[in-house]
Amino acid sequence: MEIVVRGRNFDISEVMRELVTKKLSKLDKFFNKLIDATVMLELVRGRIKTEVTINASGIVIRAEGDGPDWRTSFEEVDDKLERQVKKYKEKLTRRGTLKSAEAIAMELGELASLTELEEKEAGQLVRTKQFVLRPMTVEDGILQMELLSHNFFVFKDMDKNKVQILYKRKDGNYGMIDPIY
Repeated sequence: MEIVVRGRNFDISEVMRELVTKKLSKLDKFFNKLIDATVMLELVRGRIKTEVTINASGIVIRAEGDGPDWRTSFEEVDDKLERQVKKYKEKLTRRGTLKSAEAIAMELGELASLTELEEKEAGQLVRTKQFVLRPMTVEDGILQMELLSHNFFVFKDMDKNKVQILYKRKDGNYGMIDPIY
């Protein structure tokens, strides 16, 4: 797995880079389909915020955490990632789809790279994201939404062949918006 470590308002030492790489490389023992990881350490109001995004054959696994120092912040994120990777592997094993990277990519679809356009005026559109909608089941959409730690997810439903929007409800369950067009 290729690992990129970056810092924002924060200098990354070689010791930090080596520790982060060593810890994230251990995730390969749980699931060998991990392709690459991006680690962002950022100094925000005297605390260190860590964000890690892992690409696993078309599925994006993401976690973030913060702490008084970079090590505490990263340990929190590392624990979250380990739980998510185990959960994802168990789900694929239960479904019998843990075969090859090609099978996972074909079934769940590859997540396209996001394009961000930013404007700096107040009260204006400040960000636009574009992504390719790949066909997937509702269960796969829920899994992807959980792995990204988002409270909504837009996907193309394989069964209905149309765009659906999943969202997390306050009671912990999920809802789906089925647009009519």
